[in-house]
Amino acid sequence: MEAYDTLSRSIKAIQTESLENDKIVNLLKATVMDKQTVINIHLDTIASLNKELELMRIETERVDKKLISYLSSSYVIDQIDPQPTDFNNVPPPM
Repeated sequence: MEAYDTLSRSIKAIQTESLENDKIVNLLKATVMDKQTVINIHLDTIASLNKELELMRIETERVDKKLISYLSSSYVIDQIDPQPTDFNNVPPPM
């Protein structure tokens, strides 16, 4: 009878430990899922910012090319008409 009681206590202890382990595992799974959700949000934010940065680089390149074009046009105009404009001789607005 004593062996049965010892075995019964051991089984109950193992079952209790198993239930506690299941609770801990479920808590850890929930924690991992929460952290994965946060990581996914950060990754989406990074992807969005990278896309925005690339669009800004494209826009900057476009503006730089226009500026170069305008400077080239200005140089050509200066070569055609090299006379500086004297703004002191411009009549005042009406």
